[in-house]
Amino acid sequence: MRKDRGPAAVLVVLALVAGACTMPDLDDYDERALAQTSFLFAADGSLITALHATEDRVVLARSEVPPHLRDAVVAIEDRRFFQHHGIDPQAVARAAYVNLSSGEVIEGGSTITQQLVKLLYVGDEETFRRKYEEAVLAWQLEDRYSKSQILTSYLNTVYFGQGAYGAQAAARTYFGVDAADLTLGRSALLAGLITAPNHFDPFIDMGAARGRRRVVLRLMREQGDITRAEAASAAREPIELRRSEARQRYAYPYFVDYLKRWFMSNPAFGDTRADRYRLLFTGGLRITATIDPDIQRAAESAVTDVLSYPRDPDAGVTVVDPRTGFVRAMVGGRDDDYWANADAGRVNLATGAGGTGRQTGSAFKPFALIAALENGYSPETTFPAPSSIDIPLDTGGVWHVTNASGYGYGTLTLRSATIDSVNTVYAQLIDRLSPATVVDAAERLGLRCCERVAEPSADLSPYLSAVLGANEANTLEMATAYGTIANGGRRVDPVPIESVIDANGDIVWQAEPDPRQVIDPRVAAAGADILQDTVLYGTGAEANIGRPQIGKTGTDDQHDNAWFVGAIPQLSAAVWVGFHEGQIAMEPPRTRITVFGGTWPAQIWRLLMLRATVGLPELTFPSPDVGYIAAAVDVTQATACLPNEFTLPQNIEIREFIVGTEPTATCSEPTSLQEGIVPSVIGLDQATAIAQLHDAGFYTRIAVEASTQPAGTAIYQDPQGGTVALQTSTVTVTVGRQRGP
Repeated sequence: MRKDRGPAAVLVVLALVAGACTMPDLDDYDERALAQTSFLFAADGSLITALHATEDRVVLARSEVPPHLRDAVVAIEDRRFFQHHGIDPQAVARAAYVNLSSGEVIEGGSTITQQLVKLLYVGDEETFRRKYEEAVLAWQLEDRYSKSQILTSYLNTVYFGQGAYGAQAAARTYFGVDAADLTLGRSALLAGLITAPNHFDPFIDMGAARGRRRVVLRLMREQGDITRAEAASAAREPIELRRSEARQRYAYPYFVDYLKRWFMSNPAFGDTRADRYRLLFTGGLRITATIDPDIQRAAESAVTDVLSYPRDPDAGVTVVDPRTGFVRAMVGGRDDDYWANADAGRVNLATGAGGTGRQTGSAFKPFALIAALENGYSPETTFPAPSSIDIPLDTGGVWHVTNASGYGYGTLTLRSATIDSVNTVYAQLIDRLSPATVVDAAERLGLRCCERVAEPSADLSPYLSAVLGANEANTLEMATAYGTIANGGRRVDPVPIESVIDANGDIVWQAEPDPRQVIDPRVAAAGADILQDTVLYGTGAEANIGRPQIGKTGTDDQHDNAWFVGAIPQLSAAVWVGFHEGQIAMEPPRTRITVFGGTWPAQIWRLLMLRATVGLPELTFPSPDVGYIAAAVDVTQATACLPNEFTLPQNIEIREFIVGTEPTATCSEPTSLQEGIVPSVIGLDQATAIAQLHDAGFYTRIAVEASTQPAGTAIYQDPQGGTVALQTSTVTVTVGRQRGP
């Protein structure tokens, strides 16, 4: 910083007498909060990076400042610091003489105490009143604090250039060491920066910095702080700078970006975004992140081992602990791409931040599976499984669905249809359940858990095609959703931070996992049982790691996006593979193979989890007793309920529910008698005709008439078959009897 002008300083001294009647008081001023650099640590305690905005500052205790740095700053900034009482008339007079003699401002007269007052209390406005206040408050500051306290506070506050405020930030910025490890030569160089940081910046002008260092060493020798030999040795010391490019790079950049977004959107850290920004970048916080470096390295190496060619697509990976929500690893792209695109939009492929999520393909099917298990379908419920099927749409037309394999399977159970990922079965399933029911299950499990920190943020759309992955998602929410199934139906939203401690050592925030039971534990157990078979026998076999695990593959129609999502009880991981540039088909010749979820994504997941589970005990999933109970339900209702008095018999089905999930409430609709189509029963025997009419909701009256038909056969009915009639109305059925001889 530039020192005060000599003539102005003289006026300040004279004002002490003239302004005594309106003497300012230090207690009337609010001390400005010093911006301090925050530090981000991994879960194992290793430092990831420093976080600071304009002011990079770490406050030191007196014992952490080397004596030669203190001596160097006093020698160049205020050589009579230990003799004066905050104001130095000799320095003012000397500065005035030097400046007047040279015709320009060469030397200032402000003491270190005055400079500290300027920094902490009055600012640097160039007015007579401000300089008068500065001088008076400096005198009071000397009454209140020791010289050692004032000098230490000054060294923690003053600007050294390159965004570094305070001695610790300066030592790290220029030399990559802590202040306590500064040599005499480095201390002299830093002390020389204070007057004019830009002019003496060694990154800009090494010659000016070296010359300034010689001046500081000479003054220290004249003060008796060092010997002539020490000064000469320090002057010869090479100036080895830490390059700024190296300072800017740090490990896990995509995870750090996600953490910043999470922090900045969290009201626990301030009412406004500006408040949170100040706390994060100037609050001197010690933040312990949830990232596990071992699991992170496992994720990164799994991606590079599988996608090893330059033309291979990209990958996004998120690993969470489903029991706590702690995000243990995140791969948002290649780290080199992150740093190479510092001025461009950085898209985190794990969260979709800055871009969009991607379609999930069949990795969405487990959400429909959970919805089905909640609504009266058992793993052994059967469905026709043709190679293709047309589902009528409310708007007209049909939804044409084909199996990825191109094959039909006759009839399949829900379990088998999941293991083999049969589209035509799941198309029927969502049509019966309703898209809204499936989407609701997906959101309860964890999709759209994190709108504030990830894309996409819009609600899931309740399309029929949702069951085949038409909605977009990201790996953060997919890992969370599968983790909920693995955790017995208890959902814990993901967090990137374990704890936050402020500059005083007080806890600001502590992660407190709060599991919420979003699906019945018996439903979760039944779903997990089926999804284990998918890895053992189905499309996810490439991901098998030889311990209890769930999982599901996903591939969109054009092979633009491929997924594998799976979990063990301790870790849930989602892997997406695709091109970050956009929707590009992963088929030869663009890629080495045609990419499905069961190929590269499953292989990445397997390598990741084999490495991440080293040392982890082999656990089984929560397994409450799962029993089934039959119940009659109205299949036309979105939520399973018991038929009421107006429910048409043809709308009633017997379904098997997992015990505890069976409906107990009676349907609220319909609220009045319904019209139905009278079935034709002509030609049927009397018992069958009556049963069919009763099943359709009609009463019957039997008439008998001589006929040539076999006795008991229905020969007439009124109203006729195909007629629309009110529920519970009576249909007269005439049955024949043999004519007499």
